[in-house]
Amino acid sequence: MASIKKRTDGRWRARYRDPDGKERAHHAATKAAAQAWLDSQTASMVRGDYVDPKAGRTALRDYAETWLVRMRPGWRAATDAAVTNSLDKHVLPVLGGRALAGITRADVEALCASLPLAASTVATVHQHLGQLLGAAVEDGLIARNLAVRARLPRASGVKAQPVALEVVERVHAALPDWLAVAVPLGVGVGLRQGEASGLSVDRVDFLRRTLRVDRQLVDRNVEEPVLTPPKTASSNRTVPLADFVVEALSVHLAHFKREPGQLVLLDPDGLPVASGRFGHQWRRAVKAAGAPGLRYHDLRHTYASTLLSRGVSIKAVADWLGHASPTTTLSTYAHVMPADDDVARGVLDAAFTQTADSSRTEDAEDA
Repeated sequence: MASIKKRTDGRWRARYRDPDGKERAHHAATKAAAQAWLDSQTASMVRGDYVDPKAGRTALRDYAETWLVRMRPGWRAATDAAVTNSLDKHVLPVLGGRALAGITRADVEALCASLPLAASTVATVHQHLGQLLGAAVEDGLIARNLAVRARLPRASGVKAQPVALEVVERVHAALPDWLAVAVPLGVGVGLRQGEASGLSVDRVDFLRRTLRVDRQLVDRNVEEPVLTPPKTASSNRTVPLADFVVEALSVHLAHFKREPGQLVLLDPDGLPVASGRFGHQWRRAVKAAGAPGLRYHDLRHTYASTLLSRGVSIKAVADWLGHASPTTTLSTYAHVMPADDDVARGVLDAAFTQTADSSRTEDAEDA
């Protein structure tokens, strides 16, 4: 039985009984506010998504801690590192002290808008927060996941651009010998940094001139670097090797002796090249090459842009990049693909000029 009654102090008290028969109450400054709260609770019981208002008082930080402990056994190290980093670095410092039930869609949107990150990274943070709030819904702590419909900041529209060959050559020359082969692995195979660091000799087939990508080196938020499968199934791929990449790998392995199961990239101490060590050497090299701000990932963009600008199919490039769909590749690199104007003219001329000539010949013979 629901009711609203004015208290002696002038506030309004709304009451109802939940599906378990327990009496719930709420105090508001006005009768309208009390009625609105009561209506929302009643409606949720009718819809079947009722949640005990007290359950949502759990702080986001406290729930995140228990959720991570529960989820980690089923996650790969890379997933654990990515989610933990998103929450610890970006979400919890802002929303960690808030009660789950008190987090609004506006809060999620404001958080995402405030992050000084690339749009794709903001989307990843939003995804991880959404997973956390979705679990809270399933656990009966909140009624809805308000991250689902949150609007994310628009992408800046900056398109991936290839790096000039002379810049690539200067960076390659500035890197130490033990790391220099990372350049052809980036610009000639399109590897990400973790994939280059996780590449072992037995993944290179010199006879068929192919390279198998099925592992990456993960070192963030773990005790020591570990080899894990790529993040997605589509990232497992076999990539054809150009002659200059085969030659670079051959020279590197001739100078730095490796067993088949050893990593291609090892530092002078014989240790895997973790992201911090890789990044330090890379920044020194690009500074020496007069290209500060150049990222290793830009070599991957150069690889894709070069192939597409010379007419290689979007499907093949998507497969070699490890993209789940050619749509992802197209949205990033469409601007470097050659215009189809001349191709269209040639196709139409070939198809219809011969037909028109045949018609004129037949007309002349009839005359």
